[in-house]
Amino acid sequence: MLRLQYKARRQAVDRQEREASSEAVCRRAYPFMKALRERHARPLHLFAYFPFGNELDITALLLDCRKRGDVVYLPRTDAASQTMSLHPWTEHTVFTSGTFGLQEPGPGAEQLNPGNWDKLDVILVPGIAYDRQGGRLGLGAGYYDCFWHAYMEALDRAPFDQRRAPAVRLACIYSWQLAERMPMEAHDIAVEWLITEDEMIACAADADPLAGKNGSRE
Repeated sequence: MLRLQYKARRQAVDRQEREASSEAVCRRAYPFMKALRERHARPLHLFAYFPFGNELDITALLLDCRKRGDVVYLPRTDAASQTMSLHPWTEHTVFTSGTFGLQEPGPGAEQLNPGNWDKLDVILVPGIAYDRQGGRLGLGAGYYDCFWHAYMEALDRAPFDQRRAPAVRLACIYSWQLAERMPMEAHDIAVEWLITEDEMIACAADADPLAGKNGSRE
């Protein structure tokens, strides 16, 4: 029921609201990414997605990241296994209509080997609704939850002295996508940061303060 309510609200978003909200959110996200680059002293590796329908449009943010040398990976979905593969977005990437009509890299696109998923610095997580504790309501297919499980397994397989901290999990959303509380299970992917038109929200108690030091926290 909750998923249907938020889907209906998203369908009601008009062009003016989408453009204004998307611009405001991306503007808040730029300094967040800048702080992460400064911390790592190098360009970032981001796992992102192309917006669909009336979803908040993060394309400007992704283009800005690419302009600054970041590597942006986009998912290609496999409906049969409910899994995603990650593909770098380059000038040579050819897109096709995939699961649910989403634009995704086509067959044969260069792929990031799952054994190298540990190089990810940021994961931009789409969803229908969220709460201030990082709870997330997805579309219901479970792709990102399955990815998160596989991603954490990949981190655990690395030699102990070479293990990296998990990527920062971030969602860029409309302010109306905030809910009181999302029902979460152990396997669900939660986010650490939310960026809306009006604020940047540190969801986790141990969320990295450096990542948001230049962001607005009104």
